[in-house]
Amino acid sequence: MEEVTMAGHARVLPILTSAPLKMDRPCYGAVIRAYQCTPLLEQVIAALRAQSVPPDAILVVDSSRSAETSAAFASLEVTVVPYPEGEFNYSRAINVGVEANPAPLTLIISSHVLLGAEMVEQGWRAAQAHNLEIVFWTPPAPGQVDNVGCIVDRRNFNGRNGISNCAALIPTQRILDRPYREEVFAAEDQEWSRSYYETFNRGVLQSATHQIQYLNPNHGDGAQSWVKLLNEDLAIGLFVNRRVIMPDRIATRFLRGVLAVLRRRPERARMHFSIARAYLMANFRQPKVKSRYF
Repeated sequence: MEEVTMAGHARVLPILTSAPLKMDRPCYGAVIRAYQCTPLLEQVIAALRAQSVPPDAILVVDSSRSAETSAAFASLEVTVVPYPEGEFNYSRAINVGVEANPAPLTLIISSHVLLGAEMVEQGWRAAQAHNLEIVFWTPPAPGQVDNVGCIVDRRNFNGRNGISNCAALIPTQRILDRPYREEVFAAEDQEWSRSYYETFNRGVLQSATHQIQYLNPNHGDGAQSWVKLLNEDLAIGLFVNRRVIMPDRIATRFLRGVLAVLRRRPERARMHFSIARAYLMANFRQPKVKSRYF
C-alpha cells in the first residue's frame, strides 16, 4: 500500500502498475460536476445510495460561485469540493474531484444520469471477468432490446466510442497519474481514452443498457444541443481523430445544408452551414472555445 497526498487529502490507495486493478467488489467514490442543485441531482444521488454496492463517498464539484447553492449541495449530505478560482473547465472539475476522492475507484457521473440499482456492481464484475479495470455505461442504441456489452480498445476506437464521462468507473490512480487535459475544451473523455489505450494497450468494457437514463435537457432537438455537439466534434478532430474535420466531412455538412435550403428548413440549413464552416476553420487554427455548461 502507498500513501498518497493530493490537494491536502491524505489517503492510502493500492499501488497500481500496468496490471489491471483487481478487487471482488467495487470500492469507489462518485464524482459529480454541478453548478445547480436541482431535483434531478437529488434523484441522481439517491440512485447512487440505492446501489447494491453504494459509493464510499459522493463528491460534488461545485462551480456555482454561490454560497446558497453550496449550502444546498451540503444539505444533500455529500462532500462539496469547491471549484478553484478561474474560468470553468470540464477537465479541471474532474481532476479536483478525483484528487479529493479517498477510494481506489472513481465513478465519474453526470448530474443528469440515473443508474439502475445493480449497475455499478454488475458492471465492475463484468469488467473484472474480462481482466479489465474500467467500465462505462451508455444508453441503448435505437431498437436495442437486450443489454449489450463490448470491449473498446485501440483497434476499434474511433474517437467517439471511448470512455464516456456520463458514467464511468475508473481506478483513481490512473487519473491522478494522467489527469484530464485542460486544453481539451470538450470531449475530454475521448482524449483521455486514447491516452489510456495507447499507454496500456488494454481495452475497457462498454455496457449499453436500459438501466441507465440520460436526462440532460440540452441533448436532443434543443436549440443549444447542436452547438454542444459541434464543440465535441471540434475537440475530437483536433485532439483525438483528425478524420472528423477532414474535407469529406466538410463537404457532407455543406451538402446537407443545401438540401435543408431546398426543403425550406432555414434553421436546419444554418446549423449545417455553421458546422461546415467551423470544421473548415479548425484546419487552419484552433478555435477559441470555452469549456462550459450548456
